[in-house]
Amino acid sequence: MTTATQLTRILVVEDEEAICEFIKEGLESYEKFLVDTVGDASAVEMARKNHYDLILADMHLADDLDALTIIERITEFDRDVRFIVMTGKKRLDVASKLVQAVKGSQVASFLFKPFDLEELYIAIVRACSC
Repeated sequence: MTTATQLTRILVVEDEEAICEFIKEGLESYEKFLVDTVGDASAVEMARKNHYDLILADMHLADDLDALTIIERITEFDRDVRFIVMTGKKRLDVASKLVQAVKGSQVASFLFKPFDLEELYIAIVRACSC
């Protein structure tokens, strides 16, 4: 992953701009993270062009796109990146999909919205040892 002098690169895949801003500003205030944000399928191309240590992806995005599709597409060419999936839907069917995503994949964790910055920070540190 990263050494003490390197920044941990994070891509946030979220279609709600306010959440992107909260995460980006919050994480970059730690001065150890470099955060890019995107709200759609262009996340795959961003991940292809840049190496990210971690991708934080919303379970449900616009245009019937979801985190599991993003994860599947990115892991075809990057087997090192770790993922955290976030969702605001606390339903059994969503929880079941999240559990399936974690099994045998690079999904390190999932978060239920709303979460605070400390919860996110802890999840990131656990996911990528940064």
